[in-house]
Amino acid sequence: MTISFSGLISGLDTSSWVEALTSVKQQKLTVLESDLKDLQAVKTTLNDTRSVFSTLRSAIEKLTDAKFGGTFDLFGQNSVTSSNEEIFTATVTSNAVRQNYDITVQQLATYTKASSKEAASAIADDSTVLSNLGISEGTLTAYVNGQKHTVNIEDTDTLGDLKAQLAGFGIKAEVDDTGVLKLSAQNEGDTINIGATTDSSNLASLIGLTQQEDGTYASTNSLYKASVASVLTSEDSGFNQQITAGTFTIGDATFTIDENTTLSSLISEINNSDDAQAYAYWDDATGKLSITSTKEGASYINIEAGTSNFTDVMGLTTSEWDDKGNVVSSKMYTEAQTLGQNAIFTVNGTQMVSTSNTVTSDISRIDGVTLTLKKASTEEDGNTTLSVTQDTTQLVEAVNEFITAYNDAIAKVEEVTASGADLHGETSLTSLRNTLRSYANSSNTTNGGLYKLLSDIGISTSAADGNNLSTDTYTLSLDEDKFLQALQENPDSVKSILAGENGVLSMMESAVEQSLSATTGYFDVKTSTLDSDISRMEEKITKQNNSIDAYKTRLENQFYQMEMAIAQMQQNYSSFLS
Repeated sequence: MTISFSGLISGLDTSSWVEALTSVKQQKLTVLESDLKDLQAVKTTLNDTRSVFSTLRSAIEKLTDAKFGGTFDLFGQNSVTSSNEEIFTATVTSNAVRQNYDITVQQLATYTKASSKEAASAIADDSTVLSNLGISEGTLTAYVNGQKHTVNIEDTDTLGDLKAQLAGFGIKAEVDDTGVLKLSAQNEGDTINIGATTDSSNLASLIGLTQQEDGTYASTNSLYKASVASVLTSEDSGFNQQITAGTFTIGDATFTIDENTTLSSLISEINNSDDAQAYAYWDDATGKLSITSTKEGASYINIEAGTSNFTDVMGLTTSEWDDKGNVVSSKMYTEAQTLGQNAIFTVNGTQMVSTSNTVTSDISRIDGVTLTLKKASTEEDGNTTLSVTQDTTQLVEAVNEFITAYNDAIAKVEEVTASGADLHGETSLTSLRNTLRSYANSSNTTNGGLYKLLSDIGISTSAADGNNLSTDTYTLSLDEDKFLQALQENPDSVKSILAGENGVLSMMESAVEQSLSATTGYFDVKTSTLDSDISRMEEKITKQNNSIDAYKTRLENQFYQMEMAIAQMQQNYSSFLS
């Protein structure tokens, strides 16, 4: 770092002289920096304009991509309606024929249900823990001849404990061979009443304890030893027969029982298996296992015994076993299953059958339509109609999106090419604008359709003429009613004039795509030129900065040398005088 002290010897303000001399060269640098900002502003404007045309291209492609078919073809999209969605609903694809169908539903498909033939659980006995029956701890009130007694039920209490407490109050409790709990007075002539609003245990409500005509009480539900908490292979699991470890099959799923498997964990495994195609439920009130198909229709649930006797104990299969515990033969109890029913419906008077309430086109013979049957038709419902029509929602949205993008692009070009604007004089850009305007107003006679002009289908614009030279006359707008009417009368011609091979939007797409083309398109070529100009300008600025710094350093050095020379002269003069 050079430190200079202006005019220490000569008394001259040499620093100001240096600044004044370098400011002349600084003016050239200022001009260069201004030119650089102008170039950068032009590039920013160009990028903004490119973005507007990219948006236009995307909007056009939503309509011209109809050539790819399927979901890309907005002209081919369908909508479907049911005149009574309580009877059925429907979905539709572009393959559906646009017409109406009369639909009636005679019956819905239901699910097959398998249930244990007999109770699989043993009847509850004195050793049965009340909580295993679902009975909660708390209090139960018993009145004997109006005298109140409170039964306290703990979480670990057994049925025997409950009997003992009741016996202490003069109430006899017993469970018959069907599992029904009966309560009666121990002494002849006594009256008993069970339950009070202050009770905190759910015993009475859970088992449906009800007073009989003779004054005794009996449970509506039977009491069984087995519960969802039972360990299946345990000796005290509570089932009529001890369950062995091993395998069994439901649907296409094979399940394994080991020494840790509980009824609850097994049911969860079944219900979470897609291959089982069924869900299971343990009914405490009946002591039975129920399995319900997840597929509708009159089909049996596949249940097979494996190396475990589980399905035999549940009363769903019957098997013969050898001395080593191997299955010799096994068969499914078909009578333990209540078959579901198939759906029956009519299409235009023709009766059809489906194993599912979701009816695909291969069953209904309505191409591209899937029905979901909801309930059987009644006389009050009358005729129910399925209507397949063109879905115009997405198409109208896409046309409006194109019009907005087109108007934005034309307005953008007008803005950036105006006199004094950043892209004034860019003939390629104004030529692109004029081409798009020309296409928007041209008559298409090569498509062979009914409609030749955009205005024929409700997309209107009017070219400037001698009476109206305003550029606003090139703004497009949509008459939606006219557009929808044209679609209804001749949808193929609408598609042709917009997105056909020689359609208006197809020609616009080609012109816009060419301008956006990488390397050779207008925007890339112009950007490349600007980048080169900006790079050269930055180099000039760097050189000019370096030149100014060198010039300033040289001047400071020269004035320094002058000061040193003056100092030497003054020293010599002083020596001479002395």
